[in-house]
Amino acid sequence: MNKLLFKLILHRSKPKNNQGFSLFEVTISILISSAFLMGTLQAMTINAVMQIKSERKAKANFWIQQDIEQLQAIASAMKLDNYILDTGEEENDQERDIRELLNSDDLNGRRLCRRSKKKKDERFGADFVKLTDYLLQEDRYPEKDPEGEDYPAAYAGKSIQATKSNINITANTKVFSDTIEFTQYEMDEDRNIIYTDDVPKTYTAKDSNGNNKKVVVQIVANGSEEEDNPDAQNNLINKNYRLVRLMSVDSQTKYDLVQVYYRVGEPYDPTDPNPTTRGKDDNNDFLRDEESGRRSIISYNYTEIMPAAVNECS
Repeated sequence: MNKLLFKLILHRSKPKNNQGFSLFEVTISILISSAFLMGTLQAMTINAVMQIKSERKAKANFWIQQDIEQLQAIASAMKLDNYILDTGEEENDQERDIRELLNSDDLNGRRLCRRSKKKKDERFGADFVKLTDYLLQEDRYPEKDPEGEDYPAAYAGKSIQATKSNINITANTKVFSDTIEFTQYEMDEDRNIIYTDDVPKTYTAKDSNGNNKKVVVQIVANGSEEEDNPDAQNNLINKNYRLVRLMSVDSQTKYDLVQVYYRVGEPYDPTDPNPTTRGKDDNNDFLRDEESGRRSIISYNYTEIMPAAVNECS
């Protein structure tokens, strides 16, 4: 009996090395590999989206910086002597006199320094806004695209109707008295918009006197969903955005220094019949209002502009 048991122990079958994994082990391995792969793909997708957003914001900031430099050039050219705008047609050496538009009541430049310092509609800040509005009205599409090809006849050399001001400024417009109040979004310390019941919180900005600040909103540039539209070259990573500047003055600087607030965001189209895609524009800045879960404005900036004529009066 003992000999038989001993033989059974010595001759028991050994496990085969090439037996392989069980079905359960293979299933677990597949699940682990799939989870790792899905996590990697998700991380790559998030990284791509974040990179696109970062590039858009960088391009939007560059867009704003270009306009700031243009405003500084315009301000430096505002001399007391004549208020004459050079059209840039060097071959004909033509200039267009815009004194009547800027200062319709008094064409004597040196008397500009003696205008009332208490009237925001008669100071250099208002003149500067009138001048920038005039330039927007004169803005035209180029004849050719950046590659040298002709633009469609519907655009080439035509006035850019989408660049405009709110309010519509004329020679007799009281620039800041006639315009809208300046509405801003409430933000936290990290410059994130604060929401209440999915609606962004806003407030009306105040000037140094504690009165509601008035602002002129100007559409500076647009993108476009239409490929043949010259505005499409302004798209930020294949998406249509709009650049606006909101211009205001303050009694503390005698209404001469212009405060310029920039926003780049999704354009508001009041003609869109679909309320979902149209959104709202309750703050009248020509941009789609912010919504919880949907960011419209991708870039902000602020600068101050002092017309050169102000220094000539001091």
